[in-house]
Amino acid sequence: MKVNYLDKFKGTLIGLTIGDILGYPFRGKLRTDIASEFSFFENNNNFEDFETFLLKNKKKFKSYTNNTQLALHFSEALIKGNGFDIKQILREFLIWLDDPPIGSCYGTLSTIKKIKKGIRWDKAASNSGGSGTLSRVVPIGLFYCRDLKQLDIMAEKSSFITHSHNAASIGAILLARTIAYLLTKIKEMPFSIEDFSNKLISSILNINGNDNIKEEYIDNLYKLINNLSVSVESGLIKFSQIGVNSPYFIEEFLGKAFIHPYSMSTIICSLFLFLKNRASFKKCILIFASAGGGSTVGAIGGALAGAYFGYSEIPNNLLKFIKNHKKILTIAERLYNKFEANKYK
Repeated sequence: MKVNYLDKFKGTLIGLTIGDILGYPFRGKLRTDIASEFSFFENNNNFEDFETFLLKNKKKFKSYTNNTQLALHFSEALIKGNGFDIKQILREFLIWLDDPPIGSCYGTLSTIKKIKKGIRWDKAASNSGGSGTLSRVVPIGLFYCRDLKQLDIMAEKSSFITHSHNAASIGAILLARTIAYLLTKIKEMPFSIEDFSNKLISSILNINGNDNIKEEYIDNLYKLINNLSVSVESGLIKFSQIGVNSPYFIEEFLGKAFIHPYSMSTIICSLFLFLKNRASFKKCILIFASAGGGSTVGAIGGALAGAYFGYSEIPNNLLKFIKNHKKILTIAERLYNKFEANKYK
């Protein structure tokens, strides 16, 4: 069967936005607290109850956050720059400051404010390994899906603009790689977990940087693959704070299911959730919304589901939560057209 790339481009950006919106109200909550408050999260597959709840509480899910904003601005930069162009990207980031930013994204926000004041972009980044670079790398996974070497380079550059820590850049590469991988897969033909993990690990081996962090990522990818049989609750407990050191480790959450905003924890948990719940877009978005990772994890889950299942598999009721979904679809189509125009270059 032939891959419908346009459908998948649209599905990825719309899915990211839906996940962002649905995850935001649950930010900072443990998964057990979410499940006790909303009983339909208990068995992780009752989408009908979840959908009813969403429609009755639309005011609770009133907006997407900086995750979607930055992904859209990055898409615009790739379109206008015909690929990664640092001047176009910085221009879009500065426009983002006037949107204004929605939700918390301290590392990115503080860096872009420095750049606006005249500090060179390659001197402004914070030494953060947080997950703030992840959602905006999704368009890179789309645009460079046919050139993985360039994808790795551009995902790393994207991260380094605001986060100089290798944990953030490797996380960005892994997410972009995953988006690119899922674009080529069709739900009717299940993909090999071994093939998927080998491709992610090979991308890490080619990265220059801190060998300890690279080895930690690889070790945790192996652990992830070897633990796909455990429950969602057990997996999130196991991976929730991997790589997190003092003073950022949250002692009171030890042994509890949630997702720490450190890039390594966020990526490993997100991959775990997707690989366990890739039966449908509905099931995927439900499990990501209830994971306890808030808008960033929701956005990642929505993007992964959208890249795999495509726009045609997204329930119409979920589109009702995006006030300007036609604008996002237009951006996705323009990005796809630019992608296709570069096909034979």
